[in-house]
Amino acid sequence: MKDEQAVQGGKEAPERQDQPRKQGEGKDKNKGWIRWWGLGVFVLLTAALAASWFLFLDLFVKRLIEQTGTRIVGAKVELTSADVSLFPLGLTLARLQVTNPDEPMTNVVEIGRIACTVDGLNLLRRKVIIEEMALEGLKLGTPRQTSGAVARQPEKGTLTKPANTISLPSFEVPDVKTIMASADLESVKLVESLRADVQSEQESWKKRLADLPDKAKLNEYKSRLERLKSSAKGGVAGILGATGEVAAIQKDLERDLANLQSAKTDFETRLASLKQRMDQAVKAPQEDVRRLREKYSLSPQGLANMSGMLLKGQGGERVRKALVWYGKIQPFLARAKEQRKGHEAVKPVRGKGLDVRFAEQAPLPDFLIRLAKVSAQLEAGDVTGRIENITPDQDVLGKPLTFVFSGEKLSGLSSVRLDGSLNHVAPASAKDTVQLRLRGYQVQGVVLSESADWPVTMEKALADLDLQASVSGQALAGTMTAGLKSARLTVGKQESSNQLAKAVGSALSAVSTFTVKADVTGTLDQYEVHLTSDLDRVLKEAAGKLVQDYADRITKELEAAVMAKVGGPLSELKGSFSGLGGVGDELAARLAQGAGSPKGSPEKLLPGGFKLPF
Repeated sequence: MKDEQAVQGGKEAPERQDQPRKQGEGKDKNKGWIRWWGLGVFVLLTAALAASWFLFLDLFVKRLIEQTGTRIVGAKVELTSADVSLFPLGLTLARLQVTNPDEPMTNVVEIGRIACTVDGLNLLRRKVIIEEMALEGLKLGTPRQTSGAVARQPEKGTLTKPANTISLPSFEVPDVKTIMASADLESVKLVESLRADVQSEQESWKKRLADLPDKAKLNEYKSRLERLKSSAKGGVAGILGATGEVAAIQKDLERDLANLQSAKTDFETRLASLKQRMDQAVKAPQEDVRRLREKYSLSPQGLANMSGMLLKGQGGERVRKALVWYGKIQPFLARAKEQRKGHEAVKPVRGKGLDVRFAEQAPLPDFLIRLAKVSAQLEAGDVTGRIENITPDQDVLGKPLTFVFSGEKLSGLSSVRLDGSLNHVAPASAKDTVQLRLRGYQVQGVVLSESADWPVTMEKALADLDLQASVSGQALAGTMTAGLKSARLTVGKQESSNQLAKAVGSALSAVSTFTVKADVTGTLDQYEVHLTSDLDRVLKEAAGKLVQDYADRITKELEAAVMAKVGGPLSELKGSFSGLGGVGDELAARLAQGAGSPKGSPEKLLPGGFKLPF
């Protein structure tokens, strides 16, 4: 029986084991399926990580935003709270405050709520891609409860604030004696220099005339010829001897006459040059008067630049502030990049080291906000806008950052539109542009001149403004045109006794409509603001007669004072100059005397016109 059970189906059945198992042998086989102590540790770690997430991650993000923002702005950036959500992955920020570095008790911007969702799959690739962000309750210039100033080192290249001073024309008549005491008259220098040169010429010609043939020598030529005529009457022998001597006399005479003619030509050339300088010396006193009058007085033409002086302070300060904030966002428009082993390496916006970007089939920037919708609550009313393609790697995305904001029927403003682009897709030819259009803007209480002697304030006006500006590399260019109507300008210190100040102040007070144009040129570090306005014409017409009378009076006083200094030397110069006329007369007389000597061939000069047989 046992053998039958052992052989079954052609196989030998395994031998039955009836011996009892060792203690614990079955338990060891099931031990690897569940380790209860390991499961407990995993649960505890997961719970700890989850607790850390909910307790500390929000605080970490809040602190990170505040520290990074403060470093960039140079003033406190504060956040009430940050909330990181997992499903869906996103971030919500509550009450973001950014302090104005120039006014620590004021926020340059305050945003009530910022909400966005993050692309989780791309986040695993270390890319922060935000499809849409909402910024709600944005406000400008809100007051702070505490100062937002921070101690910081001055940043290299930061634009310094120019002194807000306006150099207005002096309305006081200057004292002519005071002017002349420090005046450096060009006329006096010119007269003294010319007088010295004239005296030098006189001495030089005095010596030269002594070396030239004089009247006595020229008379001697005539006497010698007369004697030869008498000797020629002695026959053929006398005639032959006289002929050779006549030829020699004529040769000497021609040489002396040539020397006299050369000296006369040289004298006339030098005299012409001295006469030209003499004409300049005669006109020089009037030129000094003109220069001093322009320096110390206000001409009617000088009023043509008064509008530029009044408005330049306001325009220049606004350009400065705009460029300061433009400089702060520059690191976020395009990061520094280089090549490392054939791959692009970029400097992170924050942190150290380099991020190496390898080739991708569908490249995306490391950080990108495709669309940010903005709802701003300004004092004038609500303004909405959108910003597209916010990234420091526009060359990777292939699209520039664009923005547009607009508002209608606002308080104190009929409409506003701001749009532009920051195009760094090709970093070598980057160009940023902005256009601003304001209609019906109510200007109130704008101080144009803070001068203690002549304060000017625009109490109110209704303005339409158009602005276009661009930055190409470091080159800055911009144009602003503003038309103002229903304007009211006030000028302080109307009780001044200065008639010119009163006239200009009255002219400004009567202005109600005018235009202003500003042109900005140069570079981001060195730029100029040139302003023009039809206020120039108004001021010139209003005060022109008074200014002209004032200019005429000071001109007469300056003429008398200048001639008192230069009149004596100029008279002496004219006297010494007239002495040169004798030199010319002497040269002309000698030439005339030499020209009166007998001329012709030697045989014709002999008696009877005797001709030699050979």
